[in-house]
Amino acid sequence: MVLLVFVWTVPGRVTAVEPKRPGQESFLTRAVLADGRLWVLSDSGDLSSISEGSDVRGEGNLPEPALDLCLRDGYPAVITCKSDDCMNWVLRRRVNGKWSIEATVQTEHDDLVALSCAAKEVTLLTTSRLIDIGRSKQSAVVLSEKLYAGWVTSVVVTADQVFVGINRGEWGGGLRRIERHSGKVTDIERNATWDLCSGPLNTACDPVNGIAPEPWKPDCVAVAVGLVHFEPHGRIVEVCGDRVQRLYYKPYGEEASRHSEKAADEPSQTVAFFGLTREGDALLAAGIDGIYRIEASGTEYSAPLPSFTNIGGIQVSFDVPHLVVVLTSVNQRRSVSGSVPILVPR
Repeated sequence: MVLLVFVWTVPGRVTAVEPKRPGQESFLTRAVLADGRLWVLSDSGDLSSISEGSDVRGEGNLPEPALDLCLRDGYPAVITCKSDDCMNWVLRRRVNGKWSIEATVQTEHDDLVALSCAAKEVTLLTTSRLIDIGRSKQSAVVLSEKLYAGWVTSVVVTADQVFVGINRGEWGGGLRRIERHSGKVTDIERNATWDLCSGPLNTACDPVNGIAPEPWKPDCVAVAVGLVHFEPHGRIVEVCGDRVQRLYYKPYGEEASRHSEKAADEPSQTVAFFGLTREGDALLAAGIDGIYRIEASGTEYSAPLPSFTNIGGIQVSFDVPHLVVVLTSVNQRRSVSGSVPILVPR
């Protein structure tokens, strides 16, 4: 399985980047750790890096804006495209301090949704296609329905399927599954009948902010749901095929002192989750009040969010074991959540 942690792509033409403006650094869409450096990408297409212990942010030195970022064989890889005339996406990888071109793909007037890197191939998800870039050839499958790039927050690619997290703020979002061989797009949800927004995964009400494969169930994925809109709500959900069930939730605010977590119904306020990643045999989830560790035996509150240091306009912490934590304000495009954490595995 290949994990993309907290993806946020921005609506637009095939460039999929926002115009540069003051404070753009805080609108981060992706972060990875490679070459001993933290690499971060903003929604204006700017790539930069930070070394642990340094107070300086270095430029990525790319010839054109980057649309997405991932790790390929342990090295940073990006998809770039010209801002004014994006006819071809360019896959570039940085090895030994130099960027080299590994492939080009015709855009065919699509928007790029996400980039996924694996040991043997790279997968591009566009608004209408699923494209595999192999060592010697490319192949594409047309999606059964179009995606809207500006809503997609997270993507996980498996051998047979692609899971896509959608965040539409107060209008929900939910989870979609794409069959890799046919391109068929399906909504994955489980609602209840007693309330409009009931059920563990409700497309109309639940923004999905993160997806990760479950270490103890290789055929299942975990999904982070979170929204802060007047009152916060969220949970971690397990998806195994078409079976959807709640994995964890935690009462928040005034509800925390008077609600039993064993109750069948969730209270009106629960912890909203915005980041999710795999770490060994566990999952690490970023909630609005801290970082949670989820194992097959249960879930525990691990630690509050760390203190952050401002390095070149980016709020970052190297203080959490096994993780680098970066704050992004990009979620403000959909809700009043403020800055939320991106979890970057070491």
